[in-house]
Amino acid sequence: MASLAIWLLLGTFVFEGYAHRLQQHNAHILQHVRPRSSEEMQRQAALEVIGRLIPEEQAKQFHVTVESSMERNSFQIFKGNAVDQPVEIRASSGVAATKAFYHYLRNFCGCLVAWEGSQLQLPNPLPAINVSIIAPSSIVYYQNVCTWSYSFTWWRWSQWRRHIDWMALQGITLSLAPFQEDIWTEVFLKYNLTKPQIDNHLSGPGFFAWQRMGNIRGWGGPLTKSFADFGRTLQQRVVYEMRRLGMALALPAFAGHLPVQFRALYPNVTFANVSVWNNFPPQYASPLFLEPTEPLFVEIGTRFLQRMVDVYGSDHIYFSDPFNEIDPASPSGKYLSSVASAIFSTMTKVDPAAVWLLQGWMFVKNPFWSSRAIRSFLTAVPVGRMLVLDLQSEQFPQYVRTASYAGQPFIWCMLSNFGGTLGMLGSVENVYRGIRGARNNSTFTMIGTGITPEGIHQNYAMYEFALEMGWDEGLDSTERWFNSYATSRYGTTADGRAQEAWNIFRTTVYSFAGLELMRGKYTFNRRPSSKLSPWVWYDINAFNQGVQLLLSFAEDTNCNELCKHDLVDVTRQLLQNTADALYLTLMADYKRRDVTRFRGHATLFLELLFDLDRLLLTNEHFLLGPFLESAKSFGETSLERQKYEYNARVQLTLWGPQGQIVDYANKQWAGMVRDFFRARWSIFLDELDRALISNGTINETKIREKIFRTVELPFTTDNRHYNTSAVGNTVETARFAYDKWLGKLDGLKKLPTTDTGKKNKRRKTRWLS
Repeated sequence: MASLAIWLLLGTFVFEGYAHRLQQHNAHILQHVRPRSSEEMQRQAALEVIGRLIPEEQAKQFHVTVESSMERNSFQIFKGNAVDQPVEIRASSGVAATKAFYHYLRNFCGCLVAWEGSQLQLPNPLPAINVSIIAPSSIVYYQNVCTWSYSFTWWRWSQWRRHIDWMALQGITLSLAPFQEDIWTEVFLKYNLTKPQIDNHLSGPGFFAWQRMGNIRGWGGPLTKSFADFGRTLQQRVVYEMRRLGMALALPAFAGHLPVQFRALYPNVTFANVSVWNNFPPQYASPLFLEPTEPLFVEIGTRFLQRMVDVYGSDHIYFSDPFNEIDPASPSGKYLSSVASAIFSTMTKVDPAAVWLLQGWMFVKNPFWSSRAIRSFLTAVPVGRMLVLDLQSEQFPQYVRTASYAGQPFIWCMLSNFGGTLGMLGSVENVYRGIRGARNNSTFTMIGTGITPEGIHQNYAMYEFALEMGWDEGLDSTERWFNSYATSRYGTTADGRAQEAWNIFRTTVYSFAGLELMRGKYTFNRRPSSKLSPWVWYDINAFNQGVQLLLSFAEDTNCNELCKHDLVDVTRQLLQNTADALYLTLMADYKRRDVTRFRGHATLFLELLFDLDRLLLTNEHFLLGPFLESAKSFGETSLERQKYEYNARVQLTLWGPQGQIVDYANKQWAGMVRDFFRARWSIFLDELDRALISNGTINETKIREKIFRTVELPFTTDNRHYNTSAVGNTVETARFAYDKWLGKLDGLKKLPTTDTGKKNKRRKTRWLS
């Protein structure tokens, strides 16, 4: 505690030393995180977004002007009472203009645009408005380096087109353009690596993110030329469209990681072995890390970045994460400073105005990074030339312990999701208080807000709320915001039940405030074991009341597509909780050696998973089939289709070749519940039953091996087809599941609402991000 106090005092001193220069340092960053397109191009791009969202006759009622001389991230909206008067939008950029349009839709027209669909019933006539807003965030950021692997891997342009529109509507001003394998192939060939050696290094599409950060090599590969060509063309198009709207993109820079063959090619150059990550086997682990003082470091780094800029253009922002969940070769301040200095020098040799975008994740829960080590690394870059993403501010903020990153500007980010797993989870009050507190503290160098989920397509309300906090300084009530959210999501049919339901969700599933490592693993979607300890952080009875309110609303109204999606999700959550309770109950039966009760509850557990799969099958957003088919569609040959499907299947299940990080990126999808989760639990429960009958015990190691051999490994290469379209009536199926399983809860053990001795939740394992 004493060292922390000294560091905080030092941080205050450091900040005060920087204070008189901080504004100009921030100005350097803001000068470059700004639109590159002309005002007219941005105006036209914003009008195109509007035209894609609403019918042409309605779109004509919106007039847009972009004036870059306006205050950064600001807009004005005006419409008088006359019926035929257009809505006039005046904004500082194309992004600000589309954000203004969405502000009007969301807050004055009761509409909503989300990842899983839209509700766009505009009133006629359009309502009057006179609003001016200046965002309190200079930068609004979106994406995690892992999002491209967990959510975007198999996307084509049509999906990106919709997503870029959504980004613009949310007012996102800075994001990533991480595809780089095409450029690395060019660079490696220049250094005389052979094609087989490059194939040995570059991972498959499902695992790009971790290959790029030096965690693994070659896993899921080799990368085909057709996919590399597709990736380049797609990213060029994505970057172009984002810049048309006025967004800035960060390009990847060299982080020091190289193929193992470089050691033989350059025997007189010093390389360090990268520590093995998550027990990956040798053929897929430990690329080399080039000694930063070697001239080759700057040579390779500048050659790579110059080609990136040549192919993708530049907004003067470059990201590099040399130590993502891997420790540096030395803890010395001199070494850490040399690494940061070398990386930054590769940027400035290509672009003298370069700004380094750094994920702050490497400092989270890692004892290697002492205060001295952090300071040595951060201060090697001039203040204002590094922009740090405080990656999980809602749970593990680092800006206090790092003395506001030694004066470097940072972005307050909500992460909230790991691996793209499903399960309702959020920390709405932490986000609300955290952003306001950091923004109002003059000793912090916070310059913006953002969201950094590893995967998307879950808990959408949390992400829109966090992004709104970046634009609306007047947002002063989470309850009112959720009331408005429910109304906008379901349209004119929304009544008090929908609002009450969402505020129950706000105070239950979205009220998490603990320090446990929440990773989307519940009982039924974990590898079976007798040692699981399920728990919850909220009142399950209250949550179930919210489910009933939303269900009755859906039955009495014209439940739109967003309503149906949410009904599946909340009922899925109820069944997930019930499965946890059933597990506790049947394990208690097993320990009491009560065969009859154990068999009854084991049968119910498997029956619940059957009902869950049936529920998920009623909505297209909860299907395994589309994900697998999207992956296969990239294959030009039968072998390529098999490889891409394997990338998709293994990421969802084993992750690594022998089950390294098993279940980390699991999805509660129809097909996967039936053929993967249920199949595993069927074997496990059968083994428990045998032990009861024989009056023996179970061997968990042998059971795990059997599950791996008979379910998990075969699933990764199975070629069966799954539904790509929904089957069944969502509302009726949800009602059936709710009535059936709520009625059985009274006879089951209650889930604890505190983390009682679960060492697995607090272990020192370093997690993916």
